[in-house]
Amino acid sequence: MIRLTTLLAESKLKLNIPPDIKNLHKLFKQNGKQLYVVGGAVRDAILGKTPKDFDLTTDAKPEEVEAIAKQGGYKTVDVGKSFGVVVVNGHEIATFRKDIGKGRRPDAVDYTDIKGDVKRRDLTINALFYDLGREEIVDLVGGLSDIKKKKIRTVGDPKQRFDEDPLRKMRAVRFAATVGGSMSKDTWNALRQSPSLKGISSERIRDEFIKGILKAGLVGAYLKMLTKLGMWKDIFPGLIINQKHNNKIKDYKVQIANTLKGNPSDKVLSKLKSLSYTVQEVRDIVHLIKLKEFSSKDIYIIKKEQAVTKLKPQQIKMWASIVGKNILKIWKFKLSVQSKEAISQGYKGKQIGDYIKQRETELFDSK
Repeated sequence: MIRLTTLLAESKLKLNIPPDIKNLHKLFKQNGKQLYVVGGAVRDAILGKTPKDFDLTTDAKPEEVEAIAKQGGYKTVDVGKSFGVVVVNGHEIATFRKDIGKGRRPDAVDYTDIKGDVKRRDLTINALFYDLGREEIVDLVGGLSDIKKKKIRTVGDPKQRFDEDPLRKMRAVRFAATVGGSMSKDTWNALRQSPSLKGISSERIRDEFIKGILKAGLVGAYLKMLTKLGMWKDIFPGLIINQKHNNKIKDYKVQIANTLKGNPSDKVLSKLKSLSYTVQEVRDIVHLIKLKEFSSKDIYIIKKEQAVTKLKPQQIKMWASIVGKNILKIWKFKLSVQSKEAISQGYKGKQIGDYIKQRETELFDSK
């Protein structure tokens, strides 16, 4: 496991770098090129967290990155060479660049230096570079100070940053809840004036929303900010949103069910399908809402649907703490009526199914 130590001084950071990245840094230096760790790994190190991966950035052009990697015998993958990105030994290395155009993937890029590159990044806390040789942070935008103050602020003009990629609006909310801080006045005002996520695919919105639930230290604060900013109309368009947010539930399926529990389950089913949620996510979330809607006459259907969910007892207990412990009885109940019982009493065809459902209801009500 990669271990990180605490911040040593104003810009000093002792960071245990994986051996292959150390070697890459050495190779880049030998070729007269710079190589920095950038973004989330640096931010997380300062916050005392262990990063799961390291993004790297350099002044070397993609072709030069490939050539340097070859010197060390490292495998390269062209994942976006035309946008200045090459993967080396599993690590993404991006050339300093300016993005031309809007969106996650720009129309084109112009190569630049580190001062130009930092201007394209979203938030100051994500725009810190780590000098591998000097073991210190390169901070060109005040990100280190913002982390200490728990302040979320865009790099440069917030309207421009959000226009470049509207999903950055949700990211800003997530990071505010993650660090337990607040947004700068201009960043917050820009969000209030234009909270729309128009133009962003449902897949990206889904992924970012789930990431917010899982990573926000204060999930209730995260959901409350989405409410204040009016973002729900793009996250779950056409659905009623429960504004009694639960700060204790970190399971995203239970949290989504709680957010949408004021809607009929069939409406939630069709909406989640259209919003790029997976088949299993839809099954599990809708099943939770059906448990809330439960009537004993539906016990047979509920139990059959339960068999194809991947919900765990812990998730059911969480849900029970929100909607009532009676659902635990539903969850534990076992179907036991066999078709031969119905046949023995003279039932045929559709009557057999109707008999089984009725008997299961009677057995459930008797417990």
